[in-house]
Order: sequence, then structure tokens, then C-alpha cells
Amino acid sequence: MHHLLCDTFGLLAILAALTGRTAADPTAVAAAEVVWKQIGEAQGVVGMAAVGGKLFAATAANKLVVCDPVAATVVWREIGEVPGRVVAMGVADGKLFASTSTRSGTLHLRDAVETPAAWQHIGHCWCCVGMAGSAAMPGKIFGAIVVNNGAAGVAESIMVRATTPADVPWATAKAGQRPPLGILAFAEVAGKFYAVTREDNLFVSGLTQDDNAWRLRGDAAGVTILAGGDGKLLATTKAARLLMWQPK
Repeated sequence: MHHLLCDTFGLLAILAALTGRTAADPTAVAAAEVVWKQIGEAQGVVGMAAVGGKLFAATAANKLVVCDPVAATVVWREIGEVPGRVVAMGVADGKLFASTSTRSGTLHLRDAVETPAAWQHIGHCWCCVGMAGSAAMPGKIFGAIVVNNGAAGVAESIMVRATTPADVPWATAKAGQRPPLGILAFAEVAGKFYAVTREDNLFVSGLTQDDNAWRLRGDAAGVTILAGGDGKLLATTKAARLLMWQPK
């Protein structure tokens, strides 16, 4: 059922992919070497979002946990629950957003605080692999969408919607914000979008029309989940390592 919902939601993504898609150049040379630093472990983490110097994460056990990612020893602390099996998290306007893999593909938000807080259902979000907001573009939340359409192939797109009110529709973002092929994770740091692909590459793109091409930035080091905050890119790997890198 979830795949059928993804197929329905993917109609806009397919049209976007067929109309002048801007693809990343896999042969491009990274501007500088990306050196990831391990800062801890991330066992069971399925989604992450960073804000206010804290890193929030959803776990496979449907718990919401938080840590200080710059502490000498990273310690996760449980602060509540998440509204279902989370597949992506993000931050926009100081709120945590979570997309679930339920049959209805729900989208929820709550205050980004280190104490229990209620999640609010604000609509739908199918087939999401990552979400991000940007201080440069307030009032918007972006989602990286991957739609498997069987014989028609896989279509990736960046979608955008308003953070409020509830249940507003998603729309296809401009051409330069469509992700590179095989995207696994998506985040924003310091006015740039970052994407990790299945080929273990890290790409970067600007937010403006003048800086909208995806460029190879470096090695993704096995990363499958991304979060951005305080000028740093935070990530978890297939081996459940918690990594950090600060773009120059």
C-alpha cells in the first residue's frame, strides 16, 4: 500500500524529472576533501534533525532522543516518542518535522525542545528520504522524494511546502533543487543543500537560481542519514557511527 501511495505522490516528481532535470555531474572534482570525524554512536537511529546546538533523533523503537553533538562523550537522552515509524526528519522555523512510513504517509511537527512535547499532524509526506529548512527561506520545509514507479523507473525530486497552516500541498521546487540520482539523505547547512547518494558521494547545491547545480563535494563515508545545524553537517552511517563535518 505504501508503494502505491508513493506512486501517487510521485506524479509531480516524474513530470519534474522529464522536464529539463538538472543532474549532478558524477565526474566533477570535489572542491576540497571532506574529512568526517566520528563523534559517537547512533544505534537504531532512523532520522535526525539539528537545531539550537542540539541533535534530535528518532529511533526504530519510535523514541525521540537528543544529544549534544560537540560533547566530549556523546550521550543520547530519551525525551519522548515519535508519531510512528519515522523515515525522515528536518527543522524549519525552530520546529522539528517528521515524516512517517504509515499507509497515509503522515507529516508531523513539534517544538524543538528537550522536554516532552505534543506532535501535531499537519498533512502528508510520501516517499521522503530527507527534510530541511533554511533560515534564508523561512516558512518553507523542503523534502527529498524518491518514487519507485516499477517499469517507469525511479524518479527523485525536491518538493517544498509551507510550514503552516496544516495540510497544505507540496509543490515541485525549482530545477536546481532536484537531487542527484540515487539520493539517500538530504540536509541544509549555512545556505547550502547537501545530498548523499547510493554511490557514497556527497553533493552540494546552492539555494538560489544563480547557484543551483549539484556539485560533487567529496566522500560520503557510508552515510545514510544527514542533519545540518550550527554550520556543521551531522550524519549516521550504515555501521551506526555518528559523524560530523564542518564545511569551509
